[in-house]
Amino acid sequence: MSSPKHIALIGCGFTGTSAFYQLVDKYPVEEITIFETSGIYGPGLPYKSDECADYLLNNTNDTLCLTPDNRRAFINWLRTSPPLPDGVSLPEIEDRGNISRRYYGYFLEDVFRTTLTNAAIKNIKINLIPNEVTDISEMANGKVSIQWQDGNILADKVILTTGHCPGRDVYESPPAGSNALYFRDHLNEPSLDKIPMEGTIHILGASLSAFDVVGRLYSERTGSRFERNPDGKLEFIPGTNQRHVVLCSRSGRLKKMKSRKTKTVTRKHFNVDYLSSIKPDSGLKLEDIATAIKKDCELNGGDTPWREILEPYEGCKSAEDVDKRAAEILSKDLDTAISGSARNILVDIFGDAGLELWDIFAAHLVSADEEKRFRKNYETATLTYEASCPILTAERLLALHKAGRLKIIKGVKSVTYNHENDTYAIAHDFGVENTKILVNTTGNVERNIKSDAQPTLIKNMAAKGLIEPYKCGGTEMPGADVDMANFRLLGSKNIHLASMLLWGPGFYTSGAIIMATIVDRILKSLFNE
Repeated sequence: MSSPKHIALIGCGFTGTSAFYQLVDKYPVEEITIFETSGIYGPGLPYKSDECADYLLNNTNDTLCLTPDNRRAFINWLRTSPPLPDGVSLPEIEDRGNISRRYYGYFLEDVFRTTLTNAAIKNIKINLIPNEVTDISEMANGKVSIQWQDGNILADKVILTTGHCPGRDVYESPPAGSNALYFRDHLNEPSLDKIPMEGTIHILGASLSAFDVVGRLYSERTGSRFERNPDGKLEFIPGTNQRHVVLCSRSGRLKKMKSRKTKTVTRKHFNVDYLSSIKPDSGLKLEDIATAIKKDCELNGGDTPWREILEPYEGCKSAEDVDKRAAEILSKDLDTAISGSARNILVDIFGDAGLELWDIFAAHLVSADEEKRFRKNYETATLTYEASCPILTAERLLALHKAGRLKIIKGVKSVTYNHENDTYAIAHDFGVENTKILVNTTGNVERNIKSDAQPTLIKNMAAKGLIEPYKCGGTEMPGADVDMANFRLLGSKNIHLASMLLWGPGFYTSGAIIMATIVDRILKSLFNE
């Protein structure tokens, strides 16, 4: 099989930039066509330079990569006094720190520019098309036709590096003239800064996005600040900011955090080889995988209070009990992460196993029924450890809680807008919360391939059978069906997927190392390496 000469990348945020760099750096490609609707190549949605400066990178500076073989690419770039826009300077840089996301966007923009230069040196033709792709067709001669409003182009292979899925808003917006405020999303939403300083804001979700919004609501620009007391603990100084925040979620779980000190992990059981060796013909049970994780926790000397992990709010009989328990768990997790005397072992285990989680899913080690059980009952809990938050973010949450400015509600059952009272009613395990200010950070993205919310490209591809829903035991699930060895869409011959639609057959897709590795595996398969 001959190597492809012309490859098209559809979308150029982090994943597209990683693919572009890897192609130019290592492969004998002759032509690359890159589509990016925004016309801004590199940063993508999360890392735009005009996004809120208070949104921090969730991964530490020393783990943000561009290729899977160098996790220190970003921190190395920061140390070089890199080119930044006029008026922008670097803050203090720590390897295990978390700076504003926009700096990673500057890094990606710089990578894109230098890769264009390298492509010119290598005589690789680059086509930059700032338009939305509306259709793809596979031709009889093996080529792929890519269409947009003003034309079309033929390529040998296509990689969908489109990043995020479209948002899905399931809640009613208040009518014109209402005094209620509803924010369906927080990304690129400047009106969040106009929320009244005396307002009580209810945030749906307790994810990293929710934490971003909390940080924004109490940033220095609002008149408030955080200071360390003589004991080194962070304290909240309100200034003119009189806001109160309530985090409302189904599970009430707060994100864990990585240890400040890097610690090695040995995984002898929670890996593909071991799990494959004990797999019966009928497939593993989730309990078998949990046992493997427990063994590795013991091997690494970590404290694992399994009852707390499975039922963090066991015994809580009121909303006040839940709120108090959440703060206790957060305080303990912080002490562990900061002191270095113990370790948040599951964060270390899942962080180390991030890539292998994909291989565990690809190997289909559990039955379809067990996979469905995981998606329904345990995926959110797993993400608490796999998608951890910065220590500084957790310290601010705890300081706000101690100051009476933050409350945690669990067991959210429904959210409805009450026209008569002009408020939102949030029903939960222990009652109802009413609010006039609601921010939705639940990450309600549409991963259903057949949804009308999908962009024109996905709709047209689905109509042709080029992209199909992921099926688990015959049941259609969120995400797209792919060959997990090379991420080729199973309905196509020459189209590969590297986007959030892989969160279905695979696991969480938001880590840089995950997407860089997926790109690496796709390119190796295309060039027979």
